[in-house]
Amino acid sequence: MCGRYTVLTEDEIIEIREILKNLSMQIVRDDFENYDEKPGELFPTNHAPVITKKDNGIAFESAKWGFKKWNSSGVIINARSETMKKKSTFSHLLETGRCIVPAGEFFEWERLPTGKKKYYAKDKSGNLLFMAGLYRDNGDEREFVIITKEATGEMAKIHARIPVILRTDQIESWLTGEITPEDITNMNYDVNVTPCEDDDDKQVQISLF
Repeated sequence: MCGRYTVLTEDEIIEIREILKNLSMQIVRDDFENYDEKPGELFPTNHAPVITKKDNGIAFESAKWGFKKWNSSGVIINARSETMKKKSTFSHLLETGRCIVPAGEFFEWERLPTGKKKYYAKDKSGNLLFMAGLYRDNGDEREFVIITKEATGEMAKIHARIPVILRTDQIESWLTGEITPEDITNMNYDVNVTPCEDDDDKQVQISLF
């Protein structure tokens, strides 16, 4: 997955709340009201909604995309499923900081001899995407990263990585820890991958996944 996905529409936010209401875990906190970002593509360091486990229920709230690096001004925006148990930045968060990042679609760039070609990826049935993530509190701010794995299906034709995408019936299992990093290896969620007509920045975007 590249370093961008789409801001959710108001209707999609309503749909997420309906999906959460149908889970066995009660919504104990809903602090997500309005984006501070404009409609369109979300970039690292933007704020976006995340779903987290809180006490015996779930929370729907805003967080910043990217862990601030301690030794530079950049941010870490993803965690590789194959190595996150071994990295101190992520390993403890598998116990205390699991989250889910909802999205309408995400973007990736295919490397070509002449540059890069931009694609968008969506659920094959047009449903929302629920990406597995990790979050942490950094001072007064909550930050999150998106977990990625080896690409399969259509995505594998253009890029080596894909976000870990959960079915709606896996939301609780991820948040409660029933789904392990080892389970992720065998999880496949195929998406439709389509070239973007508006590809003005294909030469400058660097895939961060």
